[in-house]
Amino acid sequence: APYTAPAAYYFPTIGRMQAVEVLKGSSQIKYGPYTTGGTINLISTQIPDEFAGRLNIFAGSFGSRNLHANIGDSKEHFGYSIETYQYKADGFKELDGGGNTGFDKKDYLAKFRINTKAEAKVYQSLTFKLGQTNEVSNETYLGLTEEDFENTPFRRYAGSQMDQMVSDHNQFQAQHVIGLSKNLDITTTVYRSEFNRNWYKLDKVVTDNGQNTVKISSLLDDPLANTEGFGIVTGSLSSADDALKVKANNRSYYSQGVQTAINYQLDTKKISHDVELGVRVHQDQADRFEWVDGYKMDDGVMMLTSKGVPGTESNRIETTDALATYLQYKWGYDNLTIIPGLRYENMFINRLDYGKNDPERLGYDVSDRKNNVDVWIPGIGLDYKFNTFISGFAGVHKGFSPPGSTEGAMPEESTNYEMGIRLNKPFLNGQAIIYMNDYKNLLGSDLAAAGGGGTTDQFNGGEVLAQGVEFQLAYDLLSSSSLIFTAPIKLVYTYTDATFMNSFESDFDPWGDVEEGDKLPYIAHHQIAFLLGLEHKSFSINLSGKFIDEMRTEAGQGAVEPNGVTDSQFI
Repeated sequence: APYTAPAAYYFPTIGRMQAVEVLKGSSQIKYGPYTTGGTINLISTQIPDEFAGRLNIFAGSFGSRNLHANIGDSKEHFGYSIETYQYKADGFKELDGGGNTGFDKKDYLAKFRINTKAEAKVYQSLTFKLGQTNEVSNETYLGLTEEDFENTPFRRYAGSQMDQMVSDHNQFQAQHVIGLSKNLDITTTVYRSEFNRNWYKLDKVVTDNGQNTVKISSLLDDPLANTEGFGIVTGSLSSADDALKVKANNRSYYSQGVQTAINYQLDTKKISHDVELGVRVHQDQADRFEWVDGYKMDDGVMMLTSKGVPGTESNRIETTDALATYLQYKWGYDNLTIIPGLRYENMFINRLDYGKNDPERLGYDVSDRKNNVDVWIPGIGLDYKFNTFISGFAGVHKGFSPPGSTEGAMPEESTNYEMGIRLNKPFLNGQAIIYMNDYKNLLGSDLAAAGGGGTTDQFNGGEVLAQGVEFQLAYDLLSSSSLIFTAPIKLVYTYTDATFMNSFESDFDPWGDVEEGDKLPYIAHHQIAFLLGLEHKSFSINLSGKFIDEMRTEAGQGAVEPNGVTDSQFI
C-alpha cells in the first residue's frame, strides 16, 4: 500500500524476473508517489514469440532448493505464459531445543494475451495477468546479547521458538494497448493487489510476579539488569503463566486502481518529439487486526497459557484515495535531448482506530485522523552525445514521498541534482556521477529492524543535505584476444555524505536530539563492489565481492563509541 503504509515491506520474488530496469533523475517523473532516489521496474517473464519452456533446479547448503519453471507460446491472435518459482531452506540459525529456522515460498504467475494481427490498421491487444504467492518463514526479531553473538552467532534463544511469519499475495492485472496510428498509442491498465501477513513473534517478557514488563530490545541491551527475563527467554528458567507475550502482527493490505498512458511521437528531418500523458486513479488500504497470546516457559519449551482475542491490540484501518497525473516531453535535436516533465499527486489519507476494546469494530469509541496532501513535482534532464561512445547528462527534479496519516508528519520533499558522463563501447562501458539531494524535510520510518519501536509511523527529520559520487566501470579483459572466452571485470564505487542541517528533538530513537551538523545514522560513507568472471558459451565462473563501510546507529558527529557504530563488512 504505497500511499497508506509507506514503510510496510513487501517485495516481489526477484528470482522469477526476466529483467530489472533502474530509472534515475528526471526520467522517474512518470512514476510515483516516490520521486526522490529512483525507480526500480521489475519485468516479469514475458510471453514468448514462439513455443518455449524452461526448467531450472538448484540445491545448496542448509537444505536450500529452488525450482523455476515456465512454459509459453504465441500464435497469430493470442499468447500465453505459465510460470512457478518455488524455493525453501531449513535455515542456518540453531534454535535452542531444535527446530526449523528456514522458510518455504511458492510463487505462481500466469499471463494470457489476445490481439489483432500485427499489421492491422488499428492494432489492439488485451493481456491478463494473475499471480499468487504463499510464504511461511520461521523468522524472529529476537537477537542475541553481544557476548552470545561473539561466541555463537547462529544461535536462537528458546523464547523465539513460536516466531513465524505466514503471508499470501494475490495480484490481478488487465492491460489494453491500442495503436491508433504509427505515432499514437494508448495503454490502459486495471490492477488489484492483495497482501495478507501475520508475523507471530515474541514482543515482551513479564517478570517479578507480573510487576515488570520489558520489551525484547531493552532486555538484550542490558541482560544483567533483567536476569529473570533473560533466563526465561533463553529457556534456562521456567516461568509463571503469561510470562512471554507473543504478538500476532496480523495485517492485510490491498492496492487497486486504473491508469492510462497516451504516447505521441513525431520525427521531422532534424527534430524528434515524444510526448506522454498519464492519469491514475488509485486506492490502497492497510488493515491492522492484532492480538497478544501469553506463554510460559517450561524446561525450555513454550506452552500457551492464554489465547488473545483478535483485535484487542492494534485495531485500525487506514485508507488512501489518490489521483496522479504526469506529462513528459522528450525533445531531440542532433546530439542533444532535453526531457522536461511535471507530475501532480493528490491524496486523501484517513485512519479509523477502533481501539483495543472494540474487536467487533462497532465504532462506539473510534478515533479518526485525516491527512490531505497535493503536490506538483517538476523535473528536467538533458543528455548530449559528444561522439558515438561518450555522452554527458545532467538533471534537476523535485523529490517527494507521502507522509502517511501520522499526526504532524509532513511530506518528504527535496530538490535533487545530478551531473555525469557515460562511456559505452563494445567491450568497455562506465559512468561517473556527482549528485546532491537537498531535503526540505526528510521522513524517517519507525521500524523495529532499524532500532525503532516497530509502529511504522513516519517522523519528520527536518533539513538534510545528502551528496556524493558514484562510479562504475566494466571491461572485458579478453576483448583483444581471439579466444572463445570473455573475462568481464566490473567495479562499482559509491561515496555518500548525509548531514542534518538543523537542530530538533525527535521521538524516533535512532535520531533522538539532533544538532545541526550531525551525520545521519545507517548511512555508509563508502561502498565498493567488484565482479571478475570467465565465460564461455557452455559455462561461466564468477568471483564477486562487496565492501560496506561502518555506519552510525544514532545521529551524531565526531568520534563514535564502539557500541554506537556497526562494523564494516566485506563479503
